[in-house]
Amino acid sequence: MNGHMAESGRYVAAGFSLIETVITLVILAIALTAVTRSISFGVGQSANPLWQTRAVQLAQSYLDDALALHFQQDSPLGGGSVGRCVIDGPEGGESGRSDFDDVDDFHGLSEQGRFLDGALLAAVALYQVDVQVSCQDGVGNVSSRSKLIQVTVSGPDNQRLRLSALRGNF
Repeated sequence: MNGHMAESGRYVAAGFSLIETVITLVILAIALTAVTRSISFGVGQSANPLWQTRAVQLAQSYLDDALALHFQQDSPLGGGSVGRCVIDGPEGGESGRSDFDDVDDFHGLSEQGRFLDGALLAAVALYQVDVQVSCQDGVGNVSSRSKLIQVTVSGPDNQRLRLSALRGNF
């Protein structure tokens, strides 16, 4: 601040100089730009946890449904090995998840996200679910004793999430 002495001996303030005002405005502009960018980045990323939670819930629902079924069509009741792995897909008369009776019936399933009870909630209706089943072990080798189930969920913004599980033939 600039100032000068009045005749009465008191100090009188004269205000800010033009240079001080310009420097203050530049500093404020830089600070506001940084704050605005951090807020816009935070708002843009806030939907990710919500999308991921819904995608995991949906994928887990499909995996749980598949893992609850027989290893394959000719698996003995009460368990026991069939000695081979076959991927046939749905048999005649099996038109949807509620009709499936073995793991490989899920192979090639591609549908709008829904839960087994048929509920098509608005929250998951925008998600696409694709399921692939193959005769593989946990490291990608061909196997007659396990089936690899891969559930891929695609969100409305084209993000993808894949969950995998193994169903054994024991």
